[in-house]
Amino acid sequence: MILTLGGNRQLPSPPAEIADEVELWARQTGRHARLHFVPVRFRQGRVVAGTWVVRISLKANDKRLQLYREGKVAEPPTEDVWLHEPDGQGGYRPFDILQLGAGGVKRFLEWGSMWSGRGQFGSLEEQLRQVNQNNEEARQKNRADAKDRALTHTADRRRQALGIPFVGVVADITPEGEST
Repeated sequence: MILTLGGNRQLPSPPAEIADEVELWARQTGRHARLHFVPVRFRQGRVVAGTWVVRISLKANDKRLQLYREGKVAEPPTEDVWLHEPDGQGGYRPFDILQLGAGGVKRFLEWGSMWSGRGQFGSLEEQLRQVNQNNEEARQKNRADAKDRALTHTADRRRQALGIPFVGVVADITPEGEST
């Protein structure tokens, strides 16, 4: 089944066995969950990139539902679990849920679950600290990479402006023990 998203944009629907496993997993903690595809990029009206998200309902006594109950927001808030992983370059790589299968998606959800007490993090605060630390490390790496690129660019511009020829060094030919 393919869902239509305005105009001629079409989104894939989740595989039934994986969607059922997600719902059964959420019911263990008294919640409901649905698997949604979130498009990230379109080309000529077709989805060319996106990722799957598990939208988990909140329990009836959750304080975050108060604005919804009072009619101040149109939809009830949810907890979203994005099925992707960092790509090591500041972005994310979506999981192929067909390759993961129902069991793999369930393991991923349990790995991050704070409700069961068996997840990677013991609390939202612990997870937030880890995310902030990862973001700071990524910022530092990006700054260092940008500085390195700027220095290389400046050296190249200086070389070009002064007419210094570029000669690459293929191998070190100095005898051992000698320094240049």
